[in-house]
Amino acid sequence: MNLHEIWEYDDAKHVQRLRGFILLCRMCHHVKHIGLAGILADEGKLDYNEVMKHFCKVNDCSEKDFKKHVGKALEIWRERSGHEWKQDFGKYKEFVKNERRV
Repeated sequence: MNLHEIWEYDDAKHVQRLRGFILLCRMCHHVKHIGLAGILADEGKLDYNEVMKHFCKVNDCSEKDFKKHVGKALEIWRERSGHEWKQDFGKYKEFVKNERRV
């Protein structure tokens, strides 16, 4: 199992707030970080087809649905990456040594 952070994004103010955590299996975690999964696949460290198959099985959907999901996720990532973000760790702030900007 992998621990995955849950963030809430304020796209107007460019603030991301940490809302909590969730446990995910390894493949679901790769789906949540699909851009990184693509990089790892390009480096020969991950089978991207297995990630896709897992997504389709869990969501009872087609490869076309997966590709649509990835396209939307990357579109959001590209838009958000064009801005400087402030992180708000909320109730988890005491566990963070140094707040940093993303």
